[in-house]
Amino acid sequence: AAMVKDFDMVLDLGKDSGEGAVEWDGLTRACTQGRRAPVLPSALEEELERKHFTNGKDDRPAVAELYAAGFKARFGAAEVLRYAGLGWGDDEAKAVAAVLAAGAAPKLRELSLGSNSIGDEG
Repeated sequence: AAMVKDFDMVLDLGKDSGEGAVEWDGLTRACTQGRRAPVLPSALEEELERKHFTNGKDDRPAVAELYAAGFKARFGAAEVLRYAGLGWGDDEAKAVAAVLAAGAAPKLRELSLGSNSIGDEG
């Protein structure tokens, strides 16, 4: 679900220093940086090939299947994707472009990538 949530709705609270008053703008600025861009299920399968599961089982097929089902459901229904201010660069922009080029978000009507560091390559 996090792959389609608004930029300020997925926070890593471990990144908050805990110092000073907590205000929403400051908290979201500190805790949204570093969120991964969404990847196609095929790209996740490639990543999984390089992973080791500590339980000794080969859970790769199950993880890939769960991700693919969630990906299809979430992106298939997404009308708005807000990835603003996440500290993303060209690589993340290319990942989003691959997702959109694959037709994963047929209902998409709004995409927000502002306040990132995306250059000409992205």
